[in-house]
Amino acid sequence: MSYAFFMILHLFGIFMVLMSLGGLIVLGVVEDSQWRKLAAMTNGIGLVVVFIGGFGLLGLLQLGWPGWILVKIVIWLLFAVMMVLARRLPQSGKYLWWGSLMLAGFAAYLANLKPF
Repeated sequence: MSYAFFMILHLFGIFMVLMSLGGLIVLGVVEDSQWRKLAAMTNGIGLVVVFIGGFGLLGLLQLGWPGWILVKIVIWLLFAVMMVLARRLPQSGKYLWWGSLMLAGFAAYLANLKPF
């Protein structure tokens, strides 16, 4: 498969994760289980899509395991934890909102500049 395919897959997964996390944060005080379930499912599927797309890119580029890749895996895990926190601690929504934006920006920095 091509670089473009894995890049689009990776970005699509990122959009899914950020959209669903934002939805879970906003729905934190709402008890509508239909929307919460949809947001949680979208988050989980998005995390898998990000993982597949990212490792597809890593395989195509044959970069090995530079440090910035390991940091991006930690960021991926943090997004998974944030979904749980958004569901269980709805009062932490503001911190999760800004934290997710900062993590996404840092991940973009790492992917583009590959500092280490």
